[in-house]
Amino acid sequence: MRILFASALVASSLAMAPLAFAASETVTGTVKAISGSHHQLTLANGDTFMLPKNFNAKDIKAGAKVKIAYQKAGKKLEAEKVTVVN
Repeated sequence: MRILFASALVASSLAMAPLAFAASETVTGTVKAISGSHHQLTLANGDTFMLPKNFNAKDIKAGAKVKIAYQKAGKKLEAEKVTVVN
């Protein structure tokens, strides 16, 4: 029984290891365009971020300076949090 428990513990630890390295990155920039219907935000530097489905984009306009916490998923940039910076 102890061997089974130890094996399960090791297996679950190994399965969770990649999640520990999935840290968010941040970027600050000026909004070039935002599309609530397509769930995308593009910065003036050309970076395009996918927004969460439940994201309320009505308060963010083109020209606003924002700080974005995001993660890379392959070639996609997935925004986790968007904050308007004054």
